[in-house]
Amino acid sequence: MRRSEKITRSAAPAREDLNMLLAELIAGAPVRGVEGDPQVEITGISYDSRETKPGHLFFSLARDAERNRANIDDALNRGARAVAVDGRWGGKGAARLAASVSSGTLIDAPQPRLLMGVAAARFFGAPSARANLVGITGTSGKTTTTYLLRSIFEAADRPTGIIGTIGIFIRDHKIYHGLTTPESVDFESSLAQMEHEGVHDAFAEVSSIGIAEGRVDALDFSACLFTNLGRDHLDYHGTLENYFAAKLRLFTEILPRSTHRERLAVVNGDDPFGRRILDATESSKIRKVSFGLEVANDVHPISIKTGIDGIHGTISVLGRAIDIDSPLLGEFYLRNILGASALSAASGIDELAVAAGVRRCSGAPGRMEAVPARDGVTVLVDYAHKPDALEAVLSTLRPLTRERLICVFGCGGDRDRGKRPVMGEIAARRANLAILTSDNPRTEDPLQIIAEVEGGLKTAGLTRIEEARARDSTGYIVEPDRRGAIAIALRLARPGDVVVIAGKGHEDYQLVGNRVLKFDDRTVVRELASELGF
Repeated sequence: MRRSEKITRSAAPAREDLNMLLAELIAGAPVRGVEGDPQVEITGISYDSRETKPGHLFFSLARDAERNRANIDDALNRGARAVAVDGRWGGKGAARLAASVSSGTLIDAPQPRLLMGVAAARFFGAPSARANLVGITGTSGKTTTTYLLRSIFEAADRPTGIIGTIGIFIRDHKIYHGLTTPESVDFESSLAQMEHEGVHDAFAEVSSIGIAEGRVDALDFSACLFTNLGRDHLDYHGTLENYFAAKLRLFTEILPRSTHRERLAVVNGDDPFGRRILDATESSKIRKVSFGLEVANDVHPISIKTGIDGIHGTISVLGRAIDIDSPLLGEFYLRNILGASALSAASGIDELAVAAGVRRCSGAPGRMEAVPARDGVTVLVDYAHKPDALEAVLSTLRPLTRERLICVFGCGGDRDRGKRPVMGEIAARRANLAILTSDNPRTEDPLQIIAEVEGGLKTAGLTRIEEARARDSTGYIVEPDRRGAIAIALRLARPGDVVVIAGKGHEDYQLVGNRVLKFDDRTVVRELASELGF
């Protein structure tokens, strides 16, 4: 989720007990210049002018001059003692900007986000230097892996925190809902709050955009885990190589400079990009552990059976055999189990806790989440909104489905348009019946998005049909209204069918234009099941 889609954010923990001088917060950091008094006392840090309070150091991160000017004025009016901004924006120059900032100290920073990370770490006492902070990156599987790790570590009586797509949690208490990888101020304040509440182990999803923007550069990770790499965020990175380069930095730059004495990299050895990470870190002093389905990996399956009831069997974890029984479904989630087991065992968690944690974990909200709807029909809600995730979900479920696999899906607006026909082709190849609908269209025309996805369905050889023909004909259905599309799937489903509603998962809203509408696939399924009399 990007900042424009932030739903809620709790305030950072108060630091009334420990204010700091501006000079201490920025000492030795990359700064072009300071106009004003560097000895002013700072009582907090903010990057959203609406949350700025008297005494704050405000970071203006906007990408255009007009927005920066407005944000700075707003922050100063709210009592900010200092502001940091790239003085080159808008062609104004630091001198002209300083002349207009009369009520506070101006910091001209070439990379304000990096400076904010340094300042936030110092202000909140660098909690990551003392925590067992684990970063999980990859295209898919990050959220499920954090939930598996939480379950395993808590089975070992170690309380945990989670930082990721679903939100920031301290034990079971949610304190934040916003960016998958939060801005450094939110990240550091959350770690400080975890430390205050006695939580030492924290599992964080680290997105490529979070890495590229420098949100995690000042953090001390004790371990990092790579799940896989597929097509995603090309609207931001431009190319797949640029996307991978951002992920790679976590292992070749950020993890190696951590102050933790022992650092660990856990990598999917089956993934070609995972092998590139292992090669790139070969000469480093970081301990490396590989996982995957191939026996050459340090953690791999010995004997596994999968069914609609879950994953059962034995895995080899660093030379030890561990029996697992998991309610999660299929090969994709087996890889997540292998990765979480690898990191846990390498971190000193014993095999009994690994087995218990895997057994207890039902997965993350909105990840292959079963929603009861009608007898004999399995309805699953999943977050799969990109090609590799949809491929993994449908490929996993196809062999587990006794009758038909029905897929309700769409594509989001204002994002990588190139993946739309690819998603259509995947649904056409893997599902028995595809129902194309709207996702989060944002500011785009939903019908235009659907038309681009539909091109992939047609390329795969499918023809468009109406609901009345769908019981005995192959093809795909188009229903732009998402609730209507889910209703069609439930009406058409027969005993033995599996219905996957993909794209939104845990989200309880739909982004249409500039509006945030209440919409939760899981709630809609329950409501429709009741209305249809199932």
